[in-house]
Amino acid sequence: MGRERHPAGLYVLFFTEMWERFSFYLMLGILPLYLSDSQKGGMGWTDEEAAVVVGSYIAMVYFTPFIGGLLADRLLGCRKTILIGGVLMMIGHLVLAWPTVTGLYLGLGFLILGNGAFKPNISTLLGNLYPPGSTLKDAGYNIFYMGINIGAFICNFVAAIVRNYVDEHPIHLGPDWTINGWHAAFATAALGMLVGLITFAVNYRRFAHVDPNPGDSAEPRESLTPLWLQCLLPAAVMAALGWVLTDPSFIGTMYKPPFKPPTAAFLGACIPVIIFYLNIWRKVPDAGDRGRVAALLVIFAVVIVFWMTFHLNSTALNVWTRDDTNRETNAAVRVITEHFDEFAENAPPDYFKNAGPDVARPDRNTFEVVSPERYKELEKAHELRVADGQKVYVTQKMFDAIYANATPATPILEPGKHLKLVNTELFQSINAAYVILFTPLVVGFWHFLRGRGMEPSTPAKLGLGLLLTGGGPLFMLGATIVSNDGSVKAGASWLFATYAMVTFGELCLSPMGLSLVNKMAPAHIRAFMMGGWFLSTSFGNKLSGIFGEVYTKWNHVTFWIVLIACEVLFAGIIFALLPWLNRQMATKKEEAEAI
Repeated sequence: MGRERHPAGLYVLFFTEMWERFSFYLMLGILPLYLSDSQKGGMGWTDEEAAVVVGSYIAMVYFTPFIGGLLADRLLGCRKTILIGGVLMMIGHLVLAWPTVTGLYLGLGFLILGNGAFKPNISTLLGNLYPPGSTLKDAGYNIFYMGINIGAFICNFVAAIVRNYVDEHPIHLGPDWTINGWHAAFATAALGMLVGLITFAVNYRRFAHVDPNPGDSAEPRESLTPLWLQCLLPAAVMAALGWVLTDPSFIGTMYKPPFKPPTAAFLGACIPVIIFYLNIWRKVPDAGDRGRVAALLVIFAVVIVFWMTFHLNSTALNVWTRDDTNRETNAAVRVITEHFDEFAENAPPDYFKNAGPDVARPDRNTFEVVSPERYKELEKAHELRVADGQKVYVTQKMFDAIYANATPATPILEPGKHLKLVNTELFQSINAAYVILFTPLVVGFWHFLRGRGMEPSTPAKLGLGLLLTGGGPLFMLGATIVSNDGSVKAGASWLFATYAMVTFGELCLSPMGLSLVNKMAPAHIRAFMMGGWFLSTSFGNKLSGIFGEVYTKWNHVTFWIVLIACEVLFAGIIFALLPWLNRQMATKKEEAEAI
């Protein structure tokens, strides 16, 4: 028998997912900034309000894959569902370029539905390319995961360049419709999704042998009626109930609910879904399959805490980067920005609140002080641009804060010029860059251990991933203490160290989790169980949104300590259950080898 090789279809899926993730992470990288921005044409919401929407979005975008997986398993097959999902996401990105609140929510809705159809099925299709018992499946998922992160890395640079350029040169489509940098960047995400769709469509027939028509299966297929009646309808009812019971317009001000309406609605919708998964597990006819599904459900529950920490990059870590990290361009970057303005953004007035005396300030004549009422009017009209050669409107309080820490030795820029900063969204590429750099090292390390019979089991890798992820909040705890909780700006090195630990945890956990589901799930519900993996991601993502909300309220030292404790506790649960989890995997391996 010849040496086993990766299937050629791996590389088609690699590039398809790379471009899909380019579009997805481009949008996600700027979404929280767009919602909280009031000085460059954003929505002007508070960080807490932005965290509610961002947390709900990244929760819902991973909530719907279980539906997409089920539809593929029982009705459409993986390939058709992937194409439908890609089209919906492309539409969503285009709608986000419509600069209204309606465009925001409608665009997010399309993205949620599209990701639900696309995400679980492309991962399932990848696993189906490998024969049972293949020793290359884990490595295949790691290669696939690298494609995800190449897209996630380059997208933020594209977003920054587009956003900075259009901010300086806004596109006027009518008296009431001006496309600013935010909306132009959203439209750019649609182009990435289009490239991904073309890549997959051209190679559509290549995957026919691993994507059988669900209608041709000899195995019995359950009706979708229970999904609608026992899961989705109750989830919709519970979501509506959660919203009503926490919305002041319905309940008045008699009491203050513990959650915002979007959060309460999401948590309410989760209850019927969890019950539905437990019923699916209970009805699995084969005892061995039932045990393995039980093991997957336990792992789904435990890894929630990983996603809770991982997606803080869209909430708490994003706020820290924007407000409390030194983002001034160094000498090497200035060589570029002095010739190409679009490679760095102009510092908004709020950046200087905790800047040190060595940070250059704009000339005082660059600003025009207006009343708070007038400032609100300008904010609502999106007329608070920060562009070279133009006046920047500020209140007296904002003006005083800009120069509060300045001394006679503080550098002052030329009139009309602004301090150049590295865009906040570029820090979102640190994690992706680390994945690209570290993936060969991690894959090689597992290969080294495998050759000596020392490679940990997949569940053990998950536990190790949780422990390593806890190092991220540990570094942020250090940054919080050193900067006196953001009273002075911290160096960017703290973020690089934080993302390094989270990335090592991610590489032990996320691609391993995808592989584990494909190995252990019964064939007739494999895509559905893959959706369950993304459902656990959804729960964790919503928790990251909730933590993003409380980040603005809690003592930040306490905040990071709680996250560290959660990672250590749940890693302990995985290691305590390791003998049982390994037994479930062992029985699956024995069955595969007997075929």
